[in-house]
Amino acid sequence: MLTIQRIQLERAVRYFVCLTCLTGLFLVQACQDDEEHLAPEPYQVLASIEKTEKIVFDDAVAALLEENNINDEQLAPYRQIKNMAALRSRVYKAHVITYHTTDPNGHPVVASGVVYYPQSGTPKGVIEAIALDKSRNMCASRHLANTELLEGMAGYVILVADRIGRGATESMVLPNFYFDNVAQVCADLRRAATELVRNVYGRSMPSWTMITGLSLSAPGAWTLARYYHQHPELSVNVSELWMMGGVYRPMLTFQYQLSRRQVDYAFIPNALYSVNHYDSLGLDLGQVFRGELAMHYEEWCTGNVSMIELTDLLGSDISQYLNLDFFNESNDDYRRLCASVERMAVATDWVPDCKVRVYHGRDDTIVPIACSDEIVSYLQSVGADVDYVITETDHTDCAIAMAADMVKFLYW
Repeated sequence: MLTIQRIQLERAVRYFVCLTCLTGLFLVQACQDDEEHLAPEPYQVLASIEKTEKIVFDDAVAALLEENNINDEQLAPYRQIKNMAALRSRVYKAHVITYHTTDPNGHPVVASGVVYYPQSGTPKGVIEAIALDKSRNMCASRHLANTELLEGMAGYVILVADRIGRGATESMVLPNFYFDNVAQVCADLRRAATELVRNVYGRSMPSWTMITGLSLSAPGAWTLARYYHQHPELSVNVSELWMMGGVYRPMLTFQYQLSRRQVDYAFIPNALYSVNHYDSLGLDLGQVFRGELAMHYEEWCTGNVSMIELTDLLGSDISQYLNLDFFNESNDDYRRLCASVERMAVATDWVPDCKVRVYHGRDDTIVPIACSDEIVSYLQSVGADVDYVITETDHTDCAIAMAADMVKFLYW
């Protein structure tokens, strides 16, 4: 009996010693991380730090409400956060930067974006938020308090690229549907942010990242995760991929809106303008468009107005601003357009090694649920870890539902 008790005591002592050692190792590592002081290195991707401003959660909320970029209903999940007091006291530094990247045709450009860095404690990780479709004046570098910022103020480094056609590249046409370019531009922002964090804070960038995207930004989120998967030398570990109402196959959405005639989101005009420009199709858009759009498409479809604003200008009846005779299979120009748009579908040639969360509203009248059905079917066929959340809502309310789940995941 004494022998058994002695054995149990020895096991308990060994367990305690091991636990103490592990705890000490963790504390040492935490101290090392918190006290990390890396030597500055010459910038390779970062071109300039344009400005740096302090920003807190309440500042972001107030600015968003004032600019009507988000409403009280969308803010409801955040108002329910249990540690709201701690959140309100958290200070971020917003660094507006320019950096070297490429346009959809591979030409070098200097683009812009924002690096949000928490001022207290060691960052939990990185959130790369693919920006929502906005007008040039609403890009992250011009409006530091934005929807994407609210996603990660729980202690993460937040990266938001303006993308081509906004910020430093506002003279260029917005390539909204060139998702490979979205991935390149966002990945290059992360490279530039890594240089900034090292030189300004003396720290290394956390390797774990969460990628998010809504609607037209969701395919960019998918393609960015794929980019990191295919470039292990970057040492970026994607832990979570959140996507809502994604236009993973733009042609499906294109056909869906043409068949409905009555649309809530003017997707087609910008798509036509962008593809015609970057694929050099040579279409006479003055003949494809009708009415006011035919006279103003050079102003309205290049990024000066968002798609929501464009819808307000044009109305919901596409027959009032599109020449429907053009969209005919017997039309050679239309067939060339379709071939280009079909090539924009996201690539399903990889198996995500991260958690993938896909959301779509059953009553979505903007993006057909078939887009998400297809991507989820693929993920299931390759054995990926995927959750498919179908809400009984429309496009906007589904976005709110995903935001609520993200708040619980990140803040609670």
